[in-house]
Amino acid sequence: MDHALRVLEYEKLRQQLAAHAASSLGKDRALTMQPDYSYDRVLANLNVTKEATEVVRLRDRLPLGGLTDVRAEVKRAAIGSVLSTSELLAVAAVMYSGRQVKNFFEKLHEDNEDLRIPRLDEYAERLTKLIEVEQSIRHAIDDQGTVQDSASSQLRGLRTQLRSYEGSVRSRIDNILRNNAKMLSDAIVTIRNDRYVVPVKQEYRQAFGGIVHDQSASGQTLFIEPQAIVSINNEIQEVRLKERAEID
Repeated sequence: MDHALRVLEYEKLRQQLAAHAASSLGKDRALTMQPDYSYDRVLANLNVTKEATEVVRLRDRLPLGGLTDVRAEVKRAAIGSVLSTSELLAVAAVMYSGRQVKNFFEKLHEDNEDLRIPRLDEYAERLTKLIEVEQSIRHAIDDQGTVQDSASSQLRGLRTQLRSYEGSVRSRIDNILRNNAKMLSDAIVTIRNDRYVVPVKQEYRQAFGGIVHDQSASGQTLFIEPQAIVSINNEIQEVRLKERAEID
């Protein structure tokens, strides 16, 4: 059999078919397909192809945008794993694709009442419109994969609190920058270890006080968390932990 397939250049046939696939799933299916030796199955598959040819004649092609392989993600979700935001967006995209295909066949029959494509209709019938789940994902996660404030009232409240704390920190640091300009390497605020810090010249370490979180490559600048904002930085860290837990 292997010899016969080589003579028939079966691998070239698979490659040519895969080149026309509209999704990674279709491409994989094309590249791994094997000849069928059952007359009944071959006849059934040819009938499906005939129906598909008629659909293409009437509507050019199926709307398969967004269709990707999310089988691994679905299996993980089924056992209680938490999916990343990018994985959830991929799942939502597949739901959208399935809904579009479902709508496609419904509209196809509305416009062509005499059309008979029983095998393709059977496939389409198995598709379920998961609009609520799809919209829930889109409502909670933006296109960049960020969980939005609107995902839950708890998350919105935590982020409002976080913005308030961060505003307070920046106000206090601005005051510190103005009053201690000669001790600083630069009048900027930066972040080290998720804490707000300012760049202090090495020679003013003792006079400035606070907690050292890092230093420059030369050692001439220390990144210090001023004592005046340690407490509010702690509050920010606590809210951020609650935020991450709510996002999960």
